[in-house]
Amino acid sequence: MSSFINSHHYVVLVSFFSVILIGNIPVGYYRKRFARFSRPWARCIYIPILVNIVLRRFFGLGYAIVPFTILAILAGQFIGARIKLNHSDTRYDKRDSVSN
Repeated sequence: MSSFINSHHYVVLVSFFSVILIGNIPVGYYRKRFARFSRPWARCIYIPILVNIVLRRFFGLGYAIVPFTILAILAGQFIGARIKLNHSDTRYDKRDSVSN
């Protein structure tokens, strides 16, 4: 019976960290358009921390995982900030002519 409880606890932890990590990727992508240390930039950092607190309480997790959740938030925002989307289907060389 105790192995079921432990495995259930691991499922809760993995699902919690997955939600935190995947949820912060779009926030990191959105955050990169603002100037550093501006008010909207700071909101993109601190609002996910508040959501993290609510989710941690919802999942019934203690304070022992707080450093790991902060790492998951930062990792998700770092991954999101590194996403580069190409908005056009054609690539141009230095002379602004279409390359094959």
